[in-house]
Amino acid sequence: MTTTSLSVHDSLGVRPAASFADPRSIAALLADFDRPWFFCGGWAIDLFLGRVTRSHEDVDVALLRSDQLVMQAYLRERGWTLEKAVDGQLITWAEGKFIALPMHTISCRHATYKPDFLVLLFNEADAGSFFFRRDHSITLPRERMALRSLVGLPILAPEIVLLYKAKSSDQPEYSADFAAAIPTLGADGRAWLRAGLSKLHPGHRWLEQL
Repeated sequence: MTTTSLSVHDSLGVRPAASFADPRSIAALLADFDRPWFFCGGWAIDLFLGRVTRSHEDVDVALLRSDQLVMQAYLRERGWTLEKAVDGQLITWAEGKFIALPMHTISCRHATYKPDFLVLLFNEADAGSFFFRRDHSITLPRERMALRSLVGLPILAPEIVLLYKAKSSDQPEYSADFAAAIPTLGADGRAWLRAGLSKLHPGHRWLEQL
């Protein structure tokens, strides 16, 4: 498994959870994928914290948009069905068909693998920088876009995960993710998230806690 430069998160005395069965299974699936990838969504927050804080309906995996066709071939070879949403309907992601912005999500299903459902999320980056998909003026140095979690699995930086969740912060699970993560988020992560929220969502209620 190959990732971008990853820093080791300070445990702050938190002991890793005994089991992250679903993300560990997906990590095993992607062990031979030779491009950067990271858990994102709610699992990224729990992996960052080293404990399971809530239930999760699926597993989200972030990768670079430029690597999408490599991932497509990798999963197809292993029996996965890959679909994209078009006009509210899921249709087959045609082999070799590059997906450009604004589309960024692929649903993946497998008849027997556990878990049998996986979501791919394409991320924008070049050699030096990560670009927030909803506003490319919001950036982060490429080496800071991901880190190695407490249990050894790669995750998208929690501040990026939370900025994506902020748009739908009225969803209870998103509020729970923010409340769980923010006490452990470092000063640089807080500052970046504060700046991003101020630009995208002025007056957002999370700003009071940053």
